[in-house]
Amino acid sequence: MNEVVAVNVKTTKYRWVVLLVYMYVAALTQLFWLNFAGIDTYMETALHFSAMKVGMLAAVFPFTFLILSIPAGVVSDRKGYKFSVGLGAILTGVFAAVRLFSPYSYLMLFVSQFGISLGQPFVLNAITKLSVTWFPENEDATAVGFGSLALFLGMIVGLGLTPVLVKDFGFVKMLWVYSAFAVLGIPLFYIFTKDKPDFPPRIEKTDFEVSYVQGIKNLSKIRDFILLGFVALIGIGVFNGIVTWLEKILNELHGISMLKAGNISSILVFSGMLGCIVIPMLSDKLRKRKPFLIVASAVGIFSVFVLLRGQTYSVQFANAAVFGFFAISILPLLLAMSAEIAGSRFAGISAAYLQLLGNGAAVLIVPLIEVLHRVSGGYALPLYFIVFLFFVALFLALLIREPKK
Repeated sequence: MNEVVAVNVKTTKYRWVVLLVYMYVAALTQLFWLNFAGIDTYMETALHFSAMKVGMLAAVFPFTFLILSIPAGVVSDRKGYKFSVGLGAILTGVFAAVRLFSPYSYLMLFVSQFGISLGQPFVLNAITKLSVTWFPENEDATAVGFGSLALFLGMIVGLGLTPVLVKDFGFVKMLWVYSAFAVLGIPLFYIFTKDKPDFPPRIEKTDFEVSYVQGIKNLSKIRDFILLGFVALIGIGVFNGIVTWLEKILNELHGISMLKAGNISSILVFSGMLGCIVIPMLSDKLRKRKPFLIVASAVGIFSVFVLLRGQTYSVQFANAAVFGFFAISILPLLLAMSAEIAGSRFAGISAAYLQLLGNGAAVLIVPLIEVLHRVSGGYALPLYFIVFLFFVALFLALLIREPKK
């Protein structure tokens, strides 16, 4: 298996250009994932789509991720991050334009969402491969953190800007604006992205090669990797569920309007974006990962209780800021830890494994929240279920050991 040793090698400032272009494409995937989550009430009343239909426009993303995550990770490891992300950029741009042919047709909107979702795993699973290709070892979590930052930027636009665009310019013009940015991503990526730097930032020491099947078998025997996978399963799955239904939860429990709910969703993601900068940098500096996983799980428990009980807009706004900064921003650390445990040879497939588990959980949790809501007649039962999941994540985080450097 290939191992990475820390040596004094050259780095290039162009690594930040490569990362910035990746961030643009990655942000697009998240924008389209949550394109309709911030206006689900509008789509129910104005377009006469059911709540479940609107939810499926977002839920198709984790469902597709469940199927394509491992293949996308293998493509990233074998073909390189440029091939993988470029494929995702093309799928995003092409299918973003598809919806413009019949913007009020649910079938056309779903086909567009499905096509964009096909490209998402090829983009997101490549971030660890980009990190080990362009960045030195002591910038692992930082590079992945900035890559994750892009995800939150896309979410902010999808959740916060979409209601404003629909209100001020209309539903169709909103689709045109987003489609233009998606199509632009294709030439932008291929013009500014290189396969690899002239001078590698780290040196691979080759001991022996193993097949990908054997590599997966080896990873499946590592205790901490398995535990980390279950933490990712809960974290990513719960995040998908909360973001998808947050506007309806706030409206039903506390009477918060669509625009104010959009503000809360935006600060949730914006604070997560800040956390993706601060927490990975702090983790790299301290060379510690585990304490941040523990804090994230504990904050998740507290914040879901506040989401259930907090009555005012200001309380929910503050709660979203805390939840986003400490809990949501833990994703880059999960990905960095997966690469540290698996080694650079399997950086792509280890990230794909975590994303597979998380999005697999999301496929179940997103509709389950609505099912529990219908059965119980409110959102109390689904939120208590999420609290239970965070308690499980906290217990698992306490069992995980720090990765060896």
